[in-house]
Amino acid sequence: MQNFFKLQSVTRHISRIILPCGVCVYLVQGTPEAVLLDTGFGIGDLRGFVEQNVTTPYRVWLSHGHLDHAGGSAQFETVWLSPADFALEKQHNIWQRRYEEILDGPDGTPEGFAPELLQPSRTAPYCPLEDNAVLDLGDVRVQAIPVPGHTAGMMVFLIPEDRTAIFGDACGEMTLLKREMLPTYAEALQGLQRWEGQFDTVLRNHGVFWSDKRILQDNLELTEAILAGQMNQQRHMIFTMYTTVRRSIPENMAIFSMPLHRTQNGERQTD
Repeated sequence: MQNFFKLQSVTRHISRIILPCGVCVYLVQGTPEAVLLDTGFGIGDLRGFVEQNVTTPYRVWLSHGHLDHAGGSAQFETVWLSPADFALEKQHNIWQRRYEEILDGPDGTPEGFAPELLQPSRTAPYCPLEDNAVLDLGDVRVQAIPVPGHTAGMMVFLIPEDRTAIFGDACGEMTLLKREMLPTYAEALQGLQRWEGQFDTVLRNHGVFWSDKRILQDNLELTEAILAGQMNQQRHMIFTMYTTVRRSIPENMAIFSMPLHRTQNGERQTD
């Protein structure tokens, strides 16, 4: 059978599982328990791969309800998701919708992929992942910090013992959200800044799977500038190159990118 998964060690407790279609998920291993953070599109036997690589029982937490994060959740009996995304997950995580997104992906259909390798959509109910829930894994903790914007139930996962925050899709070089969510998003980013003293590393689920910590301030500055009318919002929206496979994105969704980028040494540079 095609092996769709690759395991990478990231920190003492965190491993990254690279999945097809430019997506990754994270596994946090504690002493008595572990937690899988997200499940990807649902290609292949993720559960089997996880159980080959954990040394304890584990839970499954989802950062949000989009199909490339909740798509594999049907493999797991008990899965936690923010109640704010329960309805979204049912609308978004449809088998046919996932299948079409995979076929039309920017990197092409994954090698060895076939329809029978795509997991069914979840029918079992989710357990509610409450705002600021903390999972004690013995020698490491995971906290679910609400950052609504990308979705209403979007969570950032803070792992303070490893001084790491998994921003996922909440905040990045390109951030997808509804235009009307901008005020809520600005407030959520301000709230996330209160935790900055507990992390140095920012992990993501797409792209190079990493961002400079300054991405938080950059996203907040851009959001506040747009809200203040100091920037032409359309200049910072990208609807084509980045979203060629996102055919299901509604017209009221926007992707805005950073007008200024920082180099590795922290200097700002314009596009």
